[in-house]
Amino acid sequence: MATVKSSAPPFSIRLLGQHAAASGDERDQLLTLLPASYRKESGDLAAAGQHVTACVEEELDLRRLTSIQGWLWVAGMPLPPRALHHQLLLGREIFVTEQMDMHLVWTTGRMFLKPVPRFLLEPAFWVRYLACEECGCSPDTNTANHAIARTECRRPRLRQRALGFLYSYAALLSHESDFRIAQEKHLLPTDITWCGWRILVEQLDTEHIYPHIDRRFIHGELRLSRLNKIYALSRTPMRGYMARWDRVHRHCPDCHAGRAGDGVPRPQ
Repeated sequence: MATVKSSAPPFSIRLLGQHAAASGDERDQLLTLLPASYRKESGDLAAAGQHVTACVEEELDLRRLTSIQGWLWVAGMPLPPRALHHQLLLGREIFVTEQMDMHLVWTTGRMFLKPVPRFLLEPAFWVRYLACEECGCSPDTNTANHAIARTECRRPRLRQRALGFLYSYAALLSHESDFRIAQEKHLLPTDITWCGWRILVEQLDTEHIYPHIDRRFIHGELRLSRLNKIYALSRTPMRGYMARWDRVHRHCPDCHAGRAGDGVPRPQ
């Protein structure tokens, strides 16, 4: 596989119909692909369009899993996730979560999945907000401040996380039946077609993608009970990765029957 410039998007197909950059001011059009709002670390609510980078960082936040990266082999095999139809065959109901660090986490009868954000399906967004050409840290940039810029720039990590996330969906949606399940569960924007999805997966070049994705996505499905144990022992004694969820499920297993779209408790 030829070296891919960090300024180039990982795919070129435009999946979103009248795509964001088709007309008008490109930046304003791209902002329409973002969520309406996001929560800052303080808990305050902020408009996504006013803080694009901060919003994208929140959407792709994997800090909790990064902190236990060396132990992820205990929670999951180094394999891509199994397809959506297979998850259903295993008796796992799909729970929608907007937390990236809960994507592909499973427990008995449940699989948590983050829907694909619209902004990750527009090549122009990758060029403007997930590329390093303009910030000076690109490997193609030959400047005296290159090393400093490379250290400070957050875009390479965001790009790796975004690409790893798309890779996980390339595995989840292998067949048209998987694609239809994803549509039913509202995991994809409604204007994406099966033919378009096939082209995107081909352009991702999944056979050679591992050097370019965040290490979290080397491990596909992660078992929640083991994440809880790892987190309790190594990060927060007596508190797990999502202890609150386990407590509710144990005491009232029928109170929260799994349905796509149900809320997921925030981690403690």
